[in-house]
Amino acid sequence: MVDGRHGAGCGGMMEGLQLRGRDALVDSVVAALTATGLRAVTVHGPSGVGKTSLAAEIARALDGQAWSTVRLAARSSLSSLPLGGLAPLFAGQNANFLAVSGDPIALLNFATARLRSLAGSGRILLVIDDISSMDALSVSVVSQLVDSGVAKLLATVGDGAPVPDALLQMWSQDTARRVDLAPLSADDCGTVISDLVGGPVARRSVESLARAAGGNPLVLRELTRGAIAASSLVVVGGVWQLLGEAVGTDALQQLIGQRLAGLTAVQRDVVERLAVCVVLPVSELTMPGARDALRGLEADGLIVVRDERGVLVAALALPQYELLTKASLSLLRVEDILLEQADIAELASHGPEDALRVAVWRLGAGHPSQPELLADGARLAQLTHDHAQAATLSRAAISAGYAGAAPYLILADAQRRMGQAEQAFSTAERAAVVDAETPASELLTAQIVMTRALIRHDRPGGTDEAMSLLQQAESQLPAFADMLALRRAMILFTIERAGDALSIVEPYLGVPAHDPAQRVQLAMAAAMPLAAVGRLTDAQREVDAILAAIPSGLDRAFALFTAASATIVAGSGTLAHEYAIGALYESIQHDDEISTRYAELLLGHALLELGQIDSAIRWISDAVGGAEALGPRNLLRVSRGSLAVALVYAGRLDEAESILDALVDSSSEGNLHSGVARGLILAARGDEKSAIRSLSRLADHYESSGTLYLASAVLHHVARIGGADAAAPRLEALAARGDSTLFHTRARYARALSQNSSDALAEAAEGWLRIGAELFAAEAFAQAGAAARAAGNNQAALALFHRSTAMAENCVGANTPILQRANVEDVLTKREREIVGLATEGLTSQEIATALFLSARTVDNHLQSSYGKLGISGRRELRKQGA
Repeated sequence: MVDGRHGAGCGGMMEGLQLRGRDALVDSVVAALTATGLRAVTVHGPSGVGKTSLAAEIARALDGQAWSTVRLAARSSLSSLPLGGLAPLFAGQNANFLAVSGDPIALLNFATARLRSLAGSGRILLVIDDISSMDALSVSVVSQLVDSGVAKLLATVGDGAPVPDALLQMWSQDTARRVDLAPLSADDCGTVISDLVGGPVARRSVESLARAAGGNPLVLRELTRGAIAASSLVVVGGVWQLLGEAVGTDALQQLIGQRLAGLTAVQRDVVERLAVCVVLPVSELTMPGARDALRGLEADGLIVVRDERGVLVAALALPQYELLTKASLSLLRVEDILLEQADIAELASHGPEDALRVAVWRLGAGHPSQPELLADGARLAQLTHDHAQAATLSRAAISAGYAGAAPYLILADAQRRMGQAEQAFSTAERAAVVDAETPASELLTAQIVMTRALIRHDRPGGTDEAMSLLQQAESQLPAFADMLALRRAMILFTIERAGDALSIVEPYLGVPAHDPAQRVQLAMAAAMPLAAVGRLTDAQREVDAILAAIPSGLDRAFALFTAASATIVAGSGTLAHEYAIGALYESIQHDDEISTRYAELLLGHALLELGQIDSAIRWISDAVGGAEALGPRNLLRVSRGSLAVALVYAGRLDEAESILDALVDSSSEGNLHSGVARGLILAARGDEKSAIRSLSRLADHYESSGTLYLASAVLHHVARIGGADAAAPRLEALAARGDSTLFHTRARYARALSQNSSDALAEAAEGWLRIGAELFAAEAFAQAGAAARAAGNNQAALALFHRSTAMAENCVGANTPILQRANVEDVLTKREREIVGLATEGLTSQEIATALFLSARTVDNHLQSSYGKLGISGRRELRKQGA
């Protein structure tokens, strides 16, 4: 194909999708080609990664700079024909072409003239897709065109394909550039999927699809479309959730089939073994020619070879290769591969992981191992967070006649984490029955009780049953009473009973632990309730103990979640956000639906504290949809209440009210956020008195139950909406009971409001800023402005309103009544605020004009207008007021 037009047309939706996150790369290549010394750029990458789309976008950008683009698509079918790659360029010129084809100089002159006739006299970009498939003589002509300066070259090269020698010979470090196009990041994949489905997609679903696609945009598109067609990617609670396998379209299967069709017999054998066994040490691929086959497959991008703890292992590059290859094999062939590789691995076995591989493969071939080995394999899979494998092996151990309840316990835990709530409940109950019939140890009995309690806790209204189970076991299993009591404390904290949780934990604090595991167990139970009663120093000590234990094999997701929970309660939204992100990614990586849900919700809460309202709504919506689809169901109420609060902060009162109307109010758990949302809606609609009464009753409840953090949070809202006189002394009393920075910040803010002091409110705003709470800081500055105006200090008021509105711009999505009033009071326009801010920093009018791409006259006009609105005469007063 030849295209000599100025300004290429749109490359279609998929080009846009493939270029997500690559704008900087496009700009970089365009700048490099525009530079005088560079002659050629080659873009390398596997099929479907977006090489052609990137080249098209680069060409489009250069078209916009008055370049002319000539495009050629190399075809393997023409690679054996001399000058076949340039045939489209010479279309309609057969007689002249034949006359010069045997003379290299005449051929170059003819090709140059032909290019000029198509592209004009300006700069020319020659774009060649898959240049490695072009015949040698065509490449030679292209290299001469580039070397002589007639055109510059932009070519794509398949992953592992060679760059033609004719091009390499003319290259130097300064004349050519290689661009390796990496797969899309998970964030870019999320944008692509969201564009395809037309709505928000749960992060866990994005990660699953991105992993399955290997970051390949083409594969990602077909997987997404296939998942929608198979109804495994569906909308739940307004968010798209992947609830089944990522199944590709027929088009994807055909594409992969074509890639696999040309394999040699040995390569095909290697691919089949990797499809069946997933990962194999290179040393265990023992067929003749296997090593050469691996080299070829790796060069073609079909497999990856990596170092795992000093051992080279091979795996297929994409899960779709595995699925398609395995589907093409007969049951006998699969069984033969599993048994052969099991025999090889057994001979090379060096540890428990090798024994697990052997057990899994023999089980897959219908030859189960000893039940004890299967149970050991299930335990190992559980420790490595492979929940699906743990479930498979524990079921096999049960079927093989394992004597005892251990496999039932592992199976129940795996089912719970995979979101199979009802199956987990049944399995855990069966574990208790089997354990009673064939008891193994008191430790196993205690572990079964804790799992049964957790599963009950996951169910709406099941907390009382969970508490009863744990308390009963404490008396029956005195050797493990401490462990059971601490688990009870953890559950109590999650249902807003931090005071009760701390009363359990308190006797253990300061008592030397018998071993590191016991110390960490105490820290996990103590950190959150200590923070909740305002004992920041004590809580931080426990958080430090948790974080120190993470490298030693502790459940990272649970540890980070606990640290994030304690940190957000302590008042550091920034640090809590960091820990919550870590917990979320650990949970997603291990396909742990329970941990993922808690991390999503906690991340939303951290973002609310930071004032990032749109992002908070996004993550809390993920938690709502995920809890509805995959559990745990007990989080539905609290996540919906949290979403209602976030929507109120965004000024979307009708949406928040609709969510609250759908909640069942009879529950005794998870009422904080729904109660706060109801109070804030009343206040926003003008009924401050009812709102204050409602929130004050809620604060009474939490203070009487010892959950001081929640009482403090509710009283802060009471102060925000007009009840500062009543809230301030109570907040000060709560702050005096500990050393929590957050408690003291809330108390100072309420007292400043009750005094209606602009100076005190401005100080309180700075306090909010110190803990990262920008939304509350913006509100405090706005209220400081109102206090200054009431005192007749108009200049100070406008400066404070300006500070509030400028800060509120960082709080994306925030639209509270307090901020709305500040926007009305701030008489400066956005551009005036921007110019005044730079002038306050001491910049001259010309410096401001340069920074904002304005004329100095325009800057002076805006400043004069601002001086009049602010009631000042010039820059000196402006800097003095700190506007």
